[in-house]
Amino acid sequence: MNMDMRVLFWSLIGFFAGVYLFFSGFRKFWVKRLIQNIPTSKIRSIAMGLVEINGIAESRTPLSGPYTKASCVFYHLLEERLVRTDKTTYWVKELEVKTDIPFFVKDETGSVMIDPIGAEMDLPVRYSRTEGNKRYREWNIMQNETVYVLGTVKVCKGREERIQEEVESRLQEMIDNPEEKIKLDINKDMWIDEEERRLAKEKIIEQVRREFEDIKNTLKQGDYDTPEHFQNKVIGKGELVKHFLISNRSEKELVGSYNYKVFFSILGGALLSLICLNIYIYYIFSIIK
Repeated sequence: MNMDMRVLFWSLIGFFAGVYLFFSGFRKFWVKRLIQNIPTSKIRSIAMGLVEINGIAESRTPLSGPYTKASCVFYHLLEERLVRTDKTTYWVKELEVKTDIPFFVKDETGSVMIDPIGAEMDLPVRYSRTEGNKRYREWNIMQNETVYVLGTVKVCKGREERIQEEVESRLQEMIDNPEEKIKLDINKDMWIDEEERRLAKEKIIEQVRREFEDIKNTLKQGDYDTPEHFQNKVIGKGELVKHFLISNRSEKELVGSYNYKVFFSILGGALLSLICLNIYIYYIFSIIK
């Protein structure tokens, strides 16, 4: 690929990246308006649907951050490897873990369960270490830390329904993983038949039931002063309004942060697209001539 073709290629990439950045700015603007327009509710008075609350994050059996060793209710860890080529240097994700164990948020009126699956986490990096070409980072929500939650109040799924969903998810992950799929293929015919699927499913069900039993006490809402009419409810990601945000910042700090994000996304995206488009057009005419 000669110099002109490389310039054309990267100017196109830059143009579409700018378009994406530009429109993502409007999405950030929508989120900012959502944060501003949804009134903060006391936990005892929240209703079904989209809500905004502030309170203390807690769990009777808190987790321990893998790197920070801090007592927390949620952690997100990321391991990356640095890759160097003749033209660029970039980080490649090797391992990412986000805990999915529900925790509680409590204010002076009561508490409510939070299901963190699918949440956008606005948290500071609590741990960062680089060793050679490896980088290790951790974000977490510490036990008894004040948090902001914008999410949808919905009915908790039954225990059996949650178990079945988890079993199907893990089974599909094993089938999609070539190394795990070989283990499932007992008769070595390169196909997972109904009998092999049934045997694998039985093992996974047993494992998942043990895990659910281990965390059962953590999820007893009655021990967390949860309002009686809210015993079977949880705040999580909604079906209609899918935005679900958890942060250790205040609402005012979040709005200020989104102001900067909106400004730089819209302005930066527009400038990047215009510059790359001009470069592309210039080189196209140069080649034609």
